[in-house]
Amino acid sequence: MTGPVRRARVHPQLVIGAVLVGLVVVTALVSLVWTPYDPEHAGAERLLPPGAGHWLGTDRFGRDVLSQVMAGAQITLLVGLVAVGIAAVVGVPLGVLAGMRGGRLGALLMRGGDILLAFPGLLLAIVLGAVYGAGTVTAMVALGIGSIPAFARVARGGTLQVVRSDYVLAARAANRGELAIAARHVLPNIGGMVMVQCSVNFAIAVLAEAGLSFLGLGTPPPTPSWGRMLQESQQFLGVADHLAMVPGVAIAVAVLGFNLLGDGLRDVFDPRLSAVDPGSSVEPARPVVEPVETPRPHDEPQQPAALDIRDLTVRTSSGRPLLSEVSLRVAPGERVGLIGESGSGKTMTALAALGLLPDGVAAAGQVRLAGVPGNLLERGEQAMARLRGEAASMVFQEPMTALNPLMRVGRQVAEAMTLHGTTSRTATRRAGELLAEVGLPEGAAGRYPHELSGGQRQRVGLAMALANDPAVLVADEPTTALDVTVQRQVLDLMVRLVEDRGAGLLFITHDLAVVSQVCERVVVLLEGVVVEEGPVAEVFAHPRHEYTKRLLAASALEPRRSAAPQEARQPLIRVADVTRTYPSRGEVVHALRGVSLEVQEGQRFGIVGESGSGKSTLLRIVAGLDRPTSGHVTSAGVRIGADGVSAGSTGGAAAGAGLGGLRAALQVVFQDPYGSLDPRMTVGDIVAEPLLNPANVRAGGPRTAAARRDVVREMLDAVGLPLDATERYPHQFSGGQRQRIAIARALVCRPRILVADEPVSALDVSVRRQVLDLLARLADEHDLTLLLVSHDLGVVRHVCDHVAVMRDGLIVEQGPTAEVYDTPQHEYTRRLRDATPLLVR
Repeated sequence: MTGPVRRARVHPQLVIGAVLVGLVVVTALVSLVWTPYDPEHAGAERLLPPGAGHWLGTDRFGRDVLSQVMAGAQITLLVGLVAVGIAAVVGVPLGVLAGMRGGRLGALLMRGGDILLAFPGLLLAIVLGAVYGAGTVTAMVALGIGSIPAFARVARGGTLQVVRSDYVLAARAANRGELAIAARHVLPNIGGMVMVQCSVNFAIAVLAEAGLSFLGLGTPPPTPSWGRMLQESQQFLGVADHLAMVPGVAIAVAVLGFNLLGDGLRDVFDPRLSAVDPGSSVEPARPVVEPVETPRPHDEPQQPAALDIRDLTVRTSSGRPLLSEVSLRVAPGERVGLIGESGSGKTMTALAALGLLPDGVAAAGQVRLAGVPGNLLERGEQAMARLRGEAASMVFQEPMTALNPLMRVGRQVAEAMTLHGTTSRTATRRAGELLAEVGLPEGAAGRYPHELSGGQRQRVGLAMALANDPAVLVADEPTTALDVTVQRQVLDLMVRLVEDRGAGLLFITHDLAVVSQVCERVVVLLEGVVVEEGPVAEVFAHPRHEYTKRLLAASALEPRRSAAPQEARQPLIRVADVTRTYPSRGEVVHALRGVSLEVQEGQRFGIVGESGSGKSTLLRIVAGLDRPTSGHVTSAGVRIGADGVSAGSTGGAAAGAGLGGLRAALQVVFQDPYGSLDPRMTVGDIVAEPLLNPANVRAGGPRTAAARRDVVREMLDAVGLPLDATERYPHQFSGGQRQRIAIARALVCRPRILVADEPVSALDVSVRRQVLDLLARLADEHDLTLLLVSHDLGVVRHVCDHVAVMRDGLIVEQGPTAEVYDTPQHEYTRRLRDATPLLVR
């Protein structure tokens, strides 16, 4: 099958830049073999204006100006190419090396660049010209050397971003060396930045050469140069203005052309900005969504609604519908859940109601608020700004990005009131009261957002939203990023506060268990259409639409069936008294405190705990991506300790093979399915990457490119993806499909151990169920030992037969999953279980 059909897309910057640069290049090439006149020798009357004989006139020596401009283009291109070439060839490798190695070497390289920055290219050219004589070569070399620090810094900054990404961690877990990582991941992903830097420095070199020639330190006469033409024209301004205008325009064309070309090429070579024909989508064709008829005994309520949305339709500028005739009502004091998976239109509904739609999207229909006359969709931005935060407020999903990082939280809460007319003194006092009301400790008003935990930041967002006692509170996935115990606290607080104020609550989420415990009524959205609505108890107990039934079935994660007792097998993973500490602002952070556990071969072992418990740190050490401060881990026969990596006492296939052997036997599936896939690599290349290292390939494994392609197709089929997915890029897939790609990459080299770090926390409920069932099936089919890390005890209970509960770097309880869940011995385990939302039907 063929790859996706790409639509021809016009990049104005690229087209204009290519035309301008092409004009300069063609002029320079043509001048090598032909010019109207000899550019270096006089042959005509002096200072002739532009005319038929000399299209651009002549200079003070009688030389043809057009011929000089054509020949001067050679010098411009030569200086730019050589200067940029020197800077890029030297600066980019130095920057990549500094970014990847870091430490003293990185610091030494950057300090050397700082020293070089003290001698800018133009100044260096003047110094070298004074010492070795002015000339084109001197200018080119000086400008190139002076630009090395700029390229090094750009490359280092980009490299630091790339090497911290999950897809580089995945490459290391796939046993790829540093050189391969630099070539396959770092350079392609910083290529756009380097390309822009090249274009900028090319333009700088053109201007610098013109400036040097203008000062008499660049290209010596009689060789034509645009800068020298400008210098010679100064005494004739007002008499023969064309002598300055022609080289000035030529320089402007070259500078503008190369700048536009660099920006355009950066966009063209980024696959995420490429358009794909809708008919070639990986997703199957969507059927027409038909809602079920829901009885509405109170179609005409006597009491006015706090929020009334009727026939809301939202379309893009191209006419594509995002919402189709959405209607819902929130009564005063009522809690309504708006549920559906990603892309269903939940957030778009809220944004349309509050007048926060992005550019290029328009809404039609009716949105009314209690006490506010007229249709809100007909109000302008200034009028809506007066209503937002006073008549209706919104709590956003990610509190860290919703809060100003440079403003203390007390001031942010107070600002929400002063914007609506409250005096500064009253707002400050009220802000302190609100922060105390949402459960923040004394003194929290003087802290910045980064000094608070995720749950505390969400409490600040809730205080801001309720500061003016709005009639309607819209909560958009307010607990998705929180641990289960913090989520429980925030939900209870939100319900209590809206009840105390008699406000209507529109609660947007994809978690049906949360809706069953928080809301009274529910509205189900599918692809921008309301397919079902009604009381929560009624809809969840007797769903009428097939989509609602699927959501409910996927939300109920039943416990894993107890497997038949098996003969005890040798531990494949053994963690012995492991500690891990990190320095932080002069203090020592204890991530792990004497952790010990064993995972037998073929076992499904879960590690559960909240953020900061040490789960991911333990996983990284087990996978050989980090080392313990003390103690040791033995994974697949490889011992990892503070002193290094060696063969473990348990032996095994990987024993004696070192870290490479471990990474051939163990693979990792990361939490973020998008961040763990290189955005500039096709899916075929991503999945095949572990096969490129011969150490990862077992006996009889694929050794040729054709054999690797066959194995990749086989693995993609095993995880339920079409064969033509190999030619596509990660951004062209849904979240669940991207996680399937990550699983295929992890299993392509047939590892013995699969480590999954929160593999479903970012997925919708139906996709979560599919991925969990896929992991369980593949673990059985490939006889895998599965180590699953999660903050959700329900997820671990669904997949694993053994669990360890972590808190503050310690294992507080471990044992068979059913036993730990049903009869927890530790108070923290009981809190985790009780805080986990259960679907009430």
